[in-house]
Amino acid sequence: MKPMKPGFYTFSFLLCTSLSLLCPQPTAAADESFSPGQVIRYEGKTRISQKVGDGQAQADSFNCTLLTISEGSSTGTQTVLAVRELVPAGEGGSPVATHDILDPGKGSSPRARETAIELETPHQMIGIYLPLRLGMPPAKPAGKPGYEVLILNQIPVRIEGASSTAGVSGSNLETSSISNAKKATFDFRGSEATLNKWEESYTRDKKQGIISGIRIGYEFSVSINGNNITLSLDCALEAKEITTMEKTPVLGKGLAAFRTASAAFADMKPSTETRPLVEEISKLLDKSPWSALARAARTRLQGFVETFESDDAGKRLAKIIGKPAPDFTLSDLDGKQVNFRKETAGKVTLLSFWGVG
Repeated sequence: MKPMKPGFYTFSFLLCTSLSLLCPQPTAAADESFSPGQVIRYEGKTRISQKVGDGQAQADSFNCTLLTISEGSSTGTQTVLAVRELVPAGEGGSPVATHDILDPGKGSSPRARETAIELETPHQMIGIYLPLRLGMPPAKPAGKPGYEVLILNQIPVRIEGASSTAGVSGSNLETSSISNAKKATFDFRGSEATLNKWEESYTRDKKQGIISGIRIGYEFSVSINGNNITLSLDCALEAKEITTMEKTPVLGKGLAAFRTASAAFADMKPSTETRPLVEEISKLLDKSPWSALARAARTRLQGFVETFESDDAGKRLAKIIGKPAPDFTLSDLDGKQVNFRKETAGKVTLLSFWGVG
């Protein structure tokens, strides 16, 4: 994917990309109440600011959309489709969107399913600016004190947080918030960084049973190669439309087309077959309040072409993804013959060939 803006974006995104190999993908924090068929469209702004030494702060600002679609099945299972979209607030750069499928868990936060290879780059970038947190995280998970938060969508930091809940006078709204009681330190590419501030709040509409407002802000500082860097995020979202699939037939048609296109991508169908499907989604949704879903489909198409069709390496990769690994038999360190398929049946296996040549 092409970067949306040069310079500052490159700093935060490249650092996050390198850290993604070391840190596990985050679990989405989310509110427990997802009614099947419920659709919520959030809109807002997000801004990351970076200051190096005594220099002038640089910032990237985006208008953002978060679309959540809760889906049930005849078997009683439930998933939440979460679509995130960023549109540059100023000149330059291109809008981008991506999606996650969340599996809600009882008593725990929903977990996002694995991200498709062709979506890894936009997924990481959007996660930096628009964290996927849909409700108050559980306090003291696994018996550990405090709360776990994520910096740049990748770096887990445990804070000693102070939480509070307060009603809004004369309304059905209730705001819950978390802020750090004191600074926390963490490792940032081998350098000690300090989380100076973390503020996270969720406004709940008790009458409708939904989270109607989300705000996340933090600031951390770190010294890299003698440069003192301070980076901060301020992201705020507000629910602009709350409806159901039954009341939005155009979204239902667009979602069905999106599922068809997603299945084609998963089956590694060439872009000559998936492009018409994506164009159909755009035709259905581009002029609707649900246009973020169409942009997510276009982002996946672009990522697929760049990952699997733009060079010979990608074309070779496309031929083997999802296919059974070839069988072979080799000797282990003790000289015993080991058959790959027999020994690894039903297991997730990492092969590491070394000492060859």
